[in-house]
Amino acid sequence: MSESSEQAAITEALEICAERGVDIVPRVFHRFFERDEQARALMQHSDSHMRGRMLEATLDLFLSAEHLGPGNYLDWELDNHLIAYRATPTMYQSFFDSMTEVVRELAGDSWTTRHEQAWRDRIAQIMAQVQRHPTASAG
Repeated sequence: MSESSEQAAITEALEICAERGVDIVPRVFHRFFERDEQARALMQHSDSHMRGRMLEATLDLFLSAEHLGPGNYLDWELDNHLIAYRATPTMYQSFFDSMTEVVRELAGDSWTTRHEQAWRDRIAQIMAQVQRHPTASAG
């Protein structure tokens, strides 16, 4: 799938969710914390504003490849999260899986194999960079 097709499919899935009028932030974090107890403990003092900002930054990664690659925004975030906050690569995967599940559920019958492929491709691309990051083993 081309970069533009991938972005279009991700955007389309998010627009379907927006049309449903549901704030995905609490749903994503509820799913994330169910899935990953360590993440729940790590983020116990986070508030809804911080969680919203975190999801917004993550969606930026999903919607534009310009933040990916060595020395770009994702590397900067990884330095912060993997070292300073002691996040783990597994937490990233759990968060991305939680996002995908919530969007898929809200999209319902509108969710297509094109959406699934776009979300999976982008997660794989981001996770490859997470795994390659020099601090990944420190978390």
